[in-house]
Amino acid sequence: MKKNLLSILILVFMANIQICFAIGSLQKNKKGQIIRIPADFPSITQAVTHARDGDFILLAPGNYNENEISIDKRIVISSEWKQDGDASKIENTIIDAGDKILFNIQSDGVEISGLKIINGDHPLNIESNVIIAHNHFVNNKDAISFEGSGGGYAGYNTIENDRDDGIDLDIRKGGKHQGTDITVEYNTIFNSNDDGIEIRLYDYPGQNIRYTIRNNTISGSINAGIQLISYDIFTAKEFHIHHNIIKECKVGLGCMDGTNTREDLEGASTLDEKIYFYNNTLTGNQLGATGGNSVYALNNVVKNNILGGFKRFGKNSAIVNNLFYQNGNNDFQEVNEQVIQHSNRFGEWPLLCEKTFAPLADSPCIDAGKKQLNINGKRVLKISGKAFLGNKPDLGAVEYN
Repeated sequence: MKKNLLSILILVFMANIQICFAIGSLQKNKKGQIIRIPADFPSITQAVTHARDGDFILLAPGNYNENEISIDKRIVISSEWKQDGDASKIENTIIDAGDKILFNIQSDGVEISGLKIINGDHPLNIESNVIIAHNHFVNNKDAISFEGSGGGYAGYNTIENDRDDGIDLDIRKGGKHQGTDITVEYNTIFNSNDDGIEIRLYDYPGQNIRYTIRNNTISGSINAGIQLISYDIFTAKEFHIHHNIIKECKVGLGCMDGTNTREDLEGASTLDEKIYFYNNTLTGNQLGATGGNSVYALNNVVKNNILGGFKRFGKNSAIVNNLFYQNGNNDFQEVNEQVIQHSNRFGEWPLLCEKTFAPLADSPCIDAGKKQLNINGKRVLKISGKAFLGNKPDLGAVEYN
């Protein structure tokens, strides 16, 4: 059983992250000045033009209609939430991008936070190492776009009713930036017209970029919750996808062959990049997941997916210690006979909370996870102790309590 006191402390810590994030940067960077809109400049464009590296541009609550702003200096653009931690300032600081790009971001160290951004077409066009956090995106096309050679951090954003992909994470080579590792966490993405998160691998070998996609809730995507698109060339990119809730999409994790982005539920026989897929909850999708050739699936809860659980996992994959419950057709479909399979549980009710997907008190998921995955005597995956309470992880995305 989990320790209730530790659980409460963690919840309190998480509840205070927003305020710490809001005021921390202002306290640390004493060299930069604070530029206020509209007090100092009437527009964001003018404020960016006059800003210098290290400056903070803070927007007062209100409605702004701007677009096509280039950022080539290390600045922060935020609402007054950044200064006082008042989350209502986010909802009341609204930028309408008028179906165009809002910010073209070319400089490392830029932060966009605490804003409500609506009606953009790739409103954040990112080609550098950035922080995108605590924003609310509504009715955009590709709300957060790392389609160029960007990277960095995207966390605590809400993305709703996106006209294409909620977050696009291609990170391809080009320009002076070659792309960097990225962490995408604690985002809520719902009702995307294509994918919640889309990643084209493109045809650049040896990029060696690590994607960490964790603790997100993705629901209602017309196609995939998370989609990986192979260009049939090994890029050496690596994917760590864990502790996500993916529900009511066409497929939870969808792997695609041959540059194809139209989700066909067929999997990717040419996708050799390593995908570490653990402690996710896939529920209410048409299909739980389609695989590539090297998917390491551990400690997932896969339940109530209409067309089945896992499909077309390739020869170097492993499916270990997952719980499958009431998936239509078969839990495994066209899985390569060389895939390592053991310790999986079938037909056992996971007993999860209907709202949070956390295990209830008598759930078989509690302390039922494995801390690491070994293949042929070699450890290929170890779960950080920070990701779970007690001696063992629970199954699924959310820990008990």
